[in-house]
This record gives sequence, C-alpha cells and structure tokens, in this order.
Amino acid sequence: MTQAATPFHGIWPVLVTPYTPDLKIDLSTYRKMIEWHISHGCHGLYTLCLSSEMHLLTKPEQISLVAEAAKICQGQIPIAATGNLGENLVEEIDFARLAYESGADVVMLTIPEHLNSEEEILHYFLAFAERTDFPLGIYECPFPRQYHLSLETIKVLANTGRFYAFKETSCEIEKIGAVATAIQHTNLDLLQANIPFFLEAQDAGSKGSMNVVANWLPDLTVAIYEDWQNQLFDEAQHKHQILCAMEMAQRSVHPTGVKYLMSKRGLNILPNTRYDRKITNEEKKALDCATQHWLRSDGGIHLTMPDKIKYQSTIAKHG
Repeated sequence: MTQAATPFHGIWPVLVTPYTPDLKIDLSTYRKMIEWHISHGCHGLYTLCLSSEMHLLTKPEQISLVAEAAKICQGQIPIAATGNLGENLVEEIDFARLAYESGADVVMLTIPEHLNSEEEILHYFLAFAERTDFPLGIYECPFPRQYHLSLETIKVLANTGRFYAFKETSCEIEKIGAVATAIQHTNLDLLQANIPFFLEAQDAGSKGSMNVVANWLPDLTVAIYEDWQNQLFDEAQHKHQILCAMEMAQRSVHPTGVKYLMSKRGLNILPNTRYDRKITNEEKKALDCATQHWLRSDGGIHLTMPDKIKYQSTIAKHG
C-alpha cells in the first residue's frame, strides 16, 4: 500500500559525525556529506542522534551540527535533532529550543533513563509538549538503555497533536504494524529504524525510515522507497534483498564501519570516532572484500535484476 507524502516521510539517514585525525569535528567533510545525501534524494536528515555520537559532543558541537545542516539544506529537505539533552527538564527544554532555533524542523525526544514507569514517561513527554511550541518527535534511542514505549503511551502522545515523527526501534514487525495502525489519522508519522522489515513496515503503514544504512547507501535506500511508492513491488523487493546483505556488513562496528564504507563511495571521511571501540584491520579487510563485490570502481552500486521475482507481503495484519 502506498502512502501519501507528509513532511516527515521517506528515507532519513541518522547522520554520523566526521572527525579530523585529532578528533575535532570536520565541518568541511560534514557539509560535503550533507550535499551528497541531498543529491541522492534523501527525504530528510537526522542531524544529532546516537550515530552522531551526540553524548560525546560538547553543547556548541551539538548545535553546530544542526546549524550547519540547516545552512546546507536551506529548506530543501527537513532535518531532525535530538533536543532533550541536559541535566533536568529546564535545561532540556532550553536546549531543545536552541536546536529548533538553529534549524531543526522537528525536535526529537529520547526516553530519559531515570524514568522507570510508563506513567512517569508519559508525564515527562506531556510536560515537554505543554512547555514548548515547536514540532516534537519521539526517539527510542537504544543507548544508554533500550526502552520501547507501550502502545497505549504512543496513542496518547499521538493524539495530543504535538508529536510529528517517531523513530521506532523495536525491530519487531508485529510492534511496527501495531504502532502504524494505532497512529493513523494523527500528526505522528512512523519512521521506523529496521531495514530487514522495511517493506513489511511500508505495507503496514510506516511513512519511511530513519536508519543507519542510508549513511552509505542513500541512493539504494531511496530507490527502494520510491519503487514502493510507485507500486514497483518486485523491483523494490529485489533491491531490498541486496540492501539487507549490505546492511549486515556495516554492523561489524558502528559508527566507524559506516564511515569506512562511506569512504568507499567517494566521500573523504576518516573512520574516526570518540568511542573506545575502533575499527580493526581485520574488519577493514572484510569490508574491502565485500565492497569489491558490491561497488564499482567509481563507488556506484552493482545491481543485477533476476528474470523473475514476485513480491509477497508477510506482514502480520492488525486492527
């Protein structure tokens, strides 16, 4: 089933942060990276998130990523940024407002790790919504803890009309389908994170995806989404099968593995990170071997369409 376009639809890379050899933010490469994503048809950019190493950045660095992205995008596509970064609700609201004023079209809220019940979490999100007047989103950030909102909480937040984008990270197709059904006819658009269930999620009513693989494969990910929107289901399934295999390769180490793969696509980005976990020579060798099979010498993608392929949905129906 194709979906009508909203401001928060399609493919959104959860952007990585380029660093210089001494681990300062490489804004020149960051700008070129954003231009590259725009040129490949990305529908939006998540500029300040876990893949950006947001917890390891200073406040000026965090805001600089949002502001630079807004400057490059110039309204061509919307951008998202995590907003509730602070020590208490007042600080978080102040930072969220600054992120919005710096150019974010939607300010995403993570689930605070110190809140332990659905009642507390719901109260927190509602308080944030009541004290702000800009578009908000929901981000089930997998670190520092993995927490997935209940369907009941999601329904309440969607029905406030204050939340517009939901980066859902359960990676469970039954939950994704149930969420899509629950938020129909509200402002909240589901941009789930999972790639293996991407087609089934579209079938269920998801408006798109905020995901890691679009960092280095924006063209392929966008092509799958657009094939689906144009009801070219067999073509979408074939490309999706290729994407799933390529997506597995990046999981060896993140975010450095993605940066290394982006360099294979022609971007001048180093596989540097402020995290302790670095990419190893063995992992580089494995990615070298994989990309020799998948990528042309110019960084383009090898795509071979089989003679016959027929898409069959495996989505579990809800509602």
